Amino acid sequence: MRDLGGLIAGTSISHLFIKLIRVGIPPFFLSLGVTLGGGLLGALGLWFAGKGPQDPAITAYRIRIWAVAISIGGTFTVLENLERGLSTHALPAILRDTVSIIMAYLGAQSGYWILNQLAKP
Repeated sequence: MRDLGGLIAGTSISHLFIKLIRVGIPPFFLSLGVTLGGGLLGALGLWFAGKGPQDPAITAYRIRIWAVAISIGGTFTVLENLERGLSTHALPAILRDTVSIIMAYLGAQSGYWILNQLAKP
């Protein structure tokens, strides 16, 4: 995760928005890639194993939470940092970790949605 020291102090709204986007982009695309790749390769693996054709969207739906966990670098570290930020009232740390978690979840949902749209007959 990127360090956003001085996130709030002395910055305009546009600079704050740019910093939050820079924090949120990597988790979004990491979880998107894990969901897309896991859904496609998981369905292919099930087909090779003789389970018949499998919908990649179903596999992607099942691995969404793991995509979020992978993209934020492990669930406990980020959740511990979030808890530490809440106890010390560190607004930049709270904001950074919250944006990372939300963007990772949105990336996983986007990957599921893409596979769901592609798999429709």
